[in-house]
Amino acid sequence: MREKNTKKSERGIVLIIVVIMIAILSTIVIDFMYSTRVSYEISVNGSSELQARHIAKSGVRVVRSLLRNVAPEDLPVLPGVLGQSIVSRNGSDGWSLSISSFPVGEGNIGLRVTDERAKVNLNALVDQRSSRVDFQVRTQLVELFRFLGVETEKSDLFVASLVNWLDGAAEGGVNNQDSGGAGADYYAGLENPYYIKDGPLDSVGEIRMIQGMDEEFFSRAQNYLTVYPEDKKVNFSTASKTVIMATIKAAGVSVNERQNDPREIKDSVVGRMAGEVIAYRRTRRTVSAKEARKVLKKVDSALDISSGISGMVLDGGKSDVYTALSTGITGGDIPVTKDVRAVIRKNLKKKNSYPTLVSWVER
Repeated sequence: MREKNTKKSERGIVLIIVVIMIAILSTIVIDFMYSTRVSYEISVNGSSELQARHIAKSGVRVVRSLLRNVAPEDLPVLPGVLGQSIVSRNGSDGWSLSISSFPVGEGNIGLRVTDERAKVNLNALVDQRSSRVDFQVRTQLVELFRFLGVETEKSDLFVASLVNWLDGAAEGGVNNQDSGGAGADYYAGLENPYYIKDGPLDSVGEIRMIQGMDEEFFSRAQNYLTVYPEDKKVNFSTASKTVIMATIKAAGVSVNERQNDPREIKDSVVGRMAGEVIAYRRTRRTVSAKEARKVLKKVDSALDISSGISGMVLDGGKSDVYTALSTGITGGDIPVTKDVRAVIRKNLKKKNSYPTLVSWVER
């Protein structure tokens, strides 16, 4: 019986790999058909730069085609397929799918796909309709920065300033409501002044404009933060151990400060809980909110944070928004590289619908 299950598992992995390769190859063929129409433009410009750009763009098309047919969280962990070129990881550092140095015509393509739901959503800190602060998200950010080793004084200043950066003049709301952070007057009084945003962030890079954030802080935190999901829910199927720990801590806090009866969870307990979630997804791959509650209960059955977990953890364990970093490389002795970073949203309610582009940046 065990031998039959092993053979079925092997056939399943082979099938998934075949699906990935068909998506990659078919998209590349289509892209090359398109590339023939720009051959005149390439010859006029006389460089490999345009070729590298089109190779990078084709990588994003590959990812969109893949997301249309496959839930990445369902993919098995692949330590290396086709000469180590395709690798899928999902350990303590979170989930990622990478394709490195895959030959495409006269060049090569590199791809890395990550889940934006595996990060903490900065925009969820303040409700844009009421300007009210979500104290679960506030706790999540404070704990995340603490686990990352950021100084408490620095992180507290940033979080308070972030509240003032996000909150707007909503009817019945309060603007620049956190006295512990920088408000509009601070930014207006700088040597090179600028306006406070009073609205949601457009990118994670924008936080470098907020008081309390410096380059060292940004370097530590940027890969754990996002602005793209439409709510605060984290995908435990793909999140890193650090984000899972911060989210569990936040689950013990009420959304509304006035209703707060925080449940203190020791770091050692939180660490064990996050470790159990990661161990669970090695075999199940996806972790729903319901499954997460069961896993956490096994570690500490007396801790009642079920409602908090329901509010902070993605229900089905499958994400709707991903980032694809695609790199096109051409040239011989002096290679030319072009990067495309695209944020892609998948409509989980419409099966096989083509994912849409949320953000597109070329370098």
